Amino acid sequence: MNATHPLTSADPELSTPQTDELIKSIGIPARPVTLINLQKEIESDDPDIRRAAALVTSDVTLTVAVLRTVNSPAFGLSRRCETVEHAVSMIGFKRLKSIVTGLILRNLMRGDAQQLAHFWDVSAKRSHAMTQLASDMGLVDTDIAHSFGLFCDVGIPLLMLRFPDYIQTLAICRDETERTFTQVEQAKYNTDHALIGAIMARSWDLSPTLHQAIRLHHDYSVFQDTKVPEVVRQLVAMNLIAELAIQRFSYLDSVEWNKGGAGAVELLAMTDYEITEWMDRLSYDYAKAGT
Repeated sequence: MNATHPLTSADPELSTPQTDELIKSIGIPARPVTLINLQKEIESDDPDIRRAAALVTSDVTLTVAVLRTVNSPAFGLSRRCETVEHAVSMIGFKRLKSIVTGLILRNLMRGDAQQLAHFWDVSAKRSHAMTQLASDMGLVDTDIAHSFGLFCDVGIPLLMLRFPDYIQTLAICRDETERTFTQVEQAKYNTDHALIGAIMARSWDLSPTLHQAIRLHHDYSVFQDTKVPEVVRQLVAMNLIAELAIQRFSYLDSVEWNKGGAGAVELLAMTDYEITEWMDRLSYDYAKAGT
């Protein structure tokens, strides 16, 4: 599926009878009612803090998780939030939606506990890196960048559940130096985690920018394709920087960076020195979060 990628065909690819069958076969979870109602409230003409908070506090587990997240050192708030309503007033509606989406997504995933723990650790690192890059560069909305970090690899645990041998295929994908990650998956399963993630992002009513960036995040030919919206190409490029930081933090080589890093650096107009600075900064953040 990576032979051609005109974005004009990206959305239709996510809305076919075959896609509907794929959703049933893979078991892509539906967007929960709590998230649907929260999104409606936030996107209304006159969103109300109390109504948004009430939707969250209707679920005790979600309430505790939101407050724990908001009060974590990563947010650096000047004072502790004791209620969800207070948290919303401090962080805003868009950030609340982003946090709630991530927490709900985590609760919906099933599978081997150890594998999921590793997946969520990487997802958290990716989301943090994407948010920091977006904030500093000013190229992409930070909430879009954060959501991309959460959803771009969400197809991986879903494929683990569907295919017993997927963990072995995953190892092959991570070592493959010629074919793209998704080409290896397509050859084996006639689907791939980027497509699954894009379908899920679309079914959860996330922005078309996210559908497209998730679908194309292993296709580095997009860097030279001006038909692809610039923000989509920027997300793919920023994701490669995040990937490099995650791998280097674990003292591993990044095969993905070797494939597409040069294109990402050129697109973002970054220097080698700036890349090194980002590696140091993100490694410091990851080490600090682990203490």
